[in-house]
Amino acid sequence: MVTSLLLAGPTLVGAQPAKPAALTRDVLGDVLARVGEQVRQFFARAQSLVCLETVRLQPLDMGLASGSFGRTVESELRLSWDPDDLERRPVEARTLRSVLKVNGHPPRRNDRNDCTDPEQNESETQPLSMLLPDQQRDYVFTPGKPERVDGRWAHVVQYRVTTPMSVSVEEIPGKDDCISFNVEGGTRGRIWIDVETFQVLRLDQALVGLVDIPLPKRAAMRSGGTIRWTLERHDISIRFKPVRFSEPDETLLLPVSSTALRITRGSGQPRLRTSIDYTNYRRFMTGARVIGDER
Repeated sequence: MVTSLLLAGPTLVGAQPAKPAALTRDVLGDVLARVGEQVRQFFARAQSLVCLETVRLQPLDMGLASGSFGRTVESELRLSWDPDDLERRPVEARTLRSVLKVNGHPPRRNDRNDCTDPEQNESETQPLSMLLPDQQRDYVFTPGKPERVDGRWAHVVQYRVTTPMSVSVEEIPGKDDCISFNVEGGTRGRIWIDVETFQVLRLDQALVGLVDIPLPKRAAMRSGGTIRWTLERHDISIRFKPVRFSEPDETLLLPVSSTALRITRGSGQPRLRTSIDYTNYRRFMTGARVIGDER
């Protein structure tokens, strides 16, 4: 299940024509092919980029208002992508995370085992991998009506994962009151694609239905005999905007923010809002030279 990401692709900034016609099934395949090729080309060269990820985790009350004190985790992100060299077949790209600060201080030993995603996950699948040509087979795509995103017209494409849903659960070493779970599959969402550049401007994801999270035996005993939690909601929305670089001059469309709302019935932290900002993009030109963005 997506929790963070990195990178999109080169962008064209300028005026756009009038409202485009709605996508049809006849042209949807061509649009997805162009999007997939852009993602593939970008992953091939985007491994020279790093950025600062600032994650703000805020527990919520029953009315979805801010509850107890939140938590802030700052990390450096970079992209890793290793296509299948033998078959030349693109595989999933991954985001690599190095935690820098937790609540403003360098991470302590216990911070690494806290019940929050940034400290637990040193790497995770890059969400735009779903649009790589070889990955699209795991999704059903349907066309929607065009909409505006940040002043630009976008094709709207709905999607649904076709692979069976699976849930993995792990106990966190040294944290008796904490488990980590990951849900693969069982999601649907929408993608906003720029009508001129065929780049992703926004990506949303949500659960298809309720998900049972089976608890390990020791965790079940500590929770008073409860054998499972229920993931009721996990909504994610990612926004992309242009970032300018120099030497050489280039403008890339990169993620700038992500928001998520997770509701897990039965857990000690049943409602959590996660807000992520991606800033301070840098491009490594050589092993010793770094070029920052000009935003």
